[in-house]
Amino acid sequence: MSQRVRMFAAAGLVAVLALAGGLFFLSRGQSSSPAAVTVIKPLHPVTKHQVLAAETTKTKAKAAAKAKATPSQAKKKRSVPAVINGMPGALALALRSHSVVVVSLYAPDSAVDSMARDEADQGAAAAGAGFVALDVSNEKVAAPLTALLTGGATAADRVLDDPAVLVFRAPNTLFVRLNGWTDRDTVAQAAANAAGAQ
Repeated sequence: MSQRVRMFAAAGLVAVLALAGGLFFLSRGQSSSPAAVTVIKPLHPVTKHQVLAAETTKTKAKAAAKAKATPSQAKKKRSVPAVINGMPGALALALRSHSVVVVSLYAPDSAVDSMARDEADQGAAAAGAGFVALDVSNEKVAAPLTALLTGGATAADRVLDDPAVLVFRAPNTLFVRLNGWTDRDTVAQAAANAAGAQ
């Protein structure tokens, strides 16, 4: 037998021994596992029908609780008229409780308008001013706002573009208009300027 054949035989023997040892350790680990867990049968078995009936009862109870809560919530939420004193109702109500109100003009399906509306809201909060977001695609809002802006200094002040920020002083004076996307710091400064100009 040649040296080469002996080396292959030795390598094969080592491989067989390693495989046998691995199988031995694996089989040992399985034999020490606990016996199969016995299933405990309940004293009072529950049928599928009983489970479904219990779930249906819970669902009906939740619906009834929600129905009871809804009328009281509806009483708390008042409907705002579309127009009050010739201006959008939400703006008119905000000007009754704040001397300065920031108005964000937006279109509902625009991501940029949504970000601009959030910036305007945060700017108004920083300045302690009121905030109203008005959807320029809603004719009930756009018509009275356009009528209110007809006295604007320039033609651009009389057009409802979005996004835009309008800063009003009570009772109904347009202080400044910021066209396009405006950051919260600029909105806060404009609202503070409007409050200081009174």
